[in-house]
Amino acid sequence: MESYTAGAKFDCLLFDIDDTLYPLSLGLHQACRDNIQEYMLNKLHIEESQVPKMCVDLYKEHGTTMAGLKVSGYDFDYDDFHACVHGRLPYEKLRPDPVLRQLLISLPQRKIIFTNSDKTHAATVLKKLGLEGCFDAIICFETLNPPTEQDDIGSGRRGILCKPSVESMEAVIEIAKLDAKRTVFFDDSAPNIAAGKAAGFYTVIVGSSSLVPGADVALESIRNIRESLPELSVEADGEHVGAVLRAAAVETTVLA
Repeated sequence: MESYTAGAKFDCLLFDIDDTLYPLSLGLHQACRDNIQEYMLNKLHIEESQVPKMCVDLYKEHGTTMAGLKVSGYDFDYDDFHACVHGRLPYEKLRPDPVLRQLLISLPQRKIIFTNSDKTHAATVLKKLGLEGCFDAIICFETLNPPTEQDDIGSGRRGILCKPSVESMEAVIEIAKLDAKRTVFFDDSAPNIAAGKAAGFYTVIVGSSSLVPGADVALESIRNIRESLPELSVEADGEHVGAVLRAAAVETTVLA
């Protein structure tokens, strides 16, 4: 996708997906948690009375419940986990957001998705929101956790790389060839924001009117980007704007 950042303070915008590009109030977060707990109960055979607290505790400690389960020694197939947890989400609650689409297209910076979710979920959400072609690349679970020979022989002990670890932020910087100081990181999670700041990003907490530790800006809605971050805009002539709008038809690349 074409960009035009001459004279701009930032040259890349790094976006989380869930509860960032759409509001938490839509309920996908709770549905995802319910599906994870069902997986823990029915697939991993964890005692039912322990599941709710364990699910939350692992999420808080490891960034995702999935990562926590793997560290705790549970052996399961990543694709099966994602299919069970994301495959039955109420995606029908998501609607095209033409306002956000036009806003993203109008911003000249390189735009990249950085999500802990799998590539199928990421692609489905972007399609449902009408945001296909708005991003230059998707960095997702498969990007940070490629298959290894140990996975093939069933070791099951290799840890999962994911937000909010600083290592995941550093991996994204390397994979996408980012200049952290010229990158704005948008996320709804306070721990993720703190890790992003530690990695050197300019950070924006989304879905909150209050700053959290490590956040430079707080946005109640992702739609408020231009008002809260006027430095993202640069002067461009009409011919260039038209070129950027046409470039939005380019297919997003999943980095995996």
